Amino acid sequence: MESSGGAAAGCGAAGRPKDILWNRLVARPLAAVLVVPLAGSRVTPNQVTFASLAVFVAAAALLVGLPGYAGLLVAVAAIELSYVLDCVDGQLARLRGTSSPVGAHLDFLMDEFKAFMLVAATGARLWRADGRTQWLVEALAGLVVVASAISLTTFVRRPEYLRATGAPRPQTAGDYGDGLDGGSAAPAPSRSLVGKAVAAVESLGRLIVHYPSYLVFVALANRLDLFLHVYLAINAAYAGRTILAVLRKLGRRSA
Repeated sequence: MESSGGAAAGCGAAGRPKDILWNRLVARPLAAVLVVPLAGSRVTPNQVTFASLAVFVAAAALLVGLPGYAGLLVAVAAIELSYVLDCVDGQLARLRGTSSPVGAHLDFLMDEFKAFMLVAATGARLWRADGRTQWLVEALAGLVVVASAISLTTFVRRPEYLRATGAPRPQTAGDYGDGLDGGSAAPAPSRSLVGKAVAAVESLGRLIVHYPSYLVFVALANRLDLFLHVYLAINAAYAGRTILAVLRKLGRRSA
């Protein structure tokens, strides 16, 4: 799942033809409502980015501290608000013409902080619900998996790695505040059955990594346990595939 981009779940570039439905129908319209009053203010896109992180910190605390079904819904609503703000910063920067590569990298960094907090808070909530230590163990292992996926994503995007291996330049948002969820350049569509199957699996992986687009439905179904299992499995698959690719490309004997 090299194209899943590790654990990133940023708000992709506006106008992207294959942008997910959640962004087009929910996140971006809500973000636009917030951008209107901010456009003429002194609030900067950086400040919105940090506000998004602060809201997510509060959401993680709610996820751990508020028991019951209603508590889960409130915590997930706060997580979705954080994601809407993640879309606001990019829209505000583009509106003002202040988009920048450093803004995109900052947004990527915030996304990874959020992924760590989500895994930890989910494990802690499940443990508090039934007292089984398996949730704490899974959350701890999940933090290692997510950190590995993030580190690998960062490494394979380095210009030194791209030059050494001849790998294609990774797709990134290219402007401020759009999560770097490309991972690597998308391969050309394959007409073979195997190629189509791989593409379908990678598309599913990208969807699962992008938790804001379905976490509401997980909360409504009250199955946060399934989310933790699947989210970590996808990140583990991505990390495993990527480390094998790195070993294959850099582990060969030089000519």
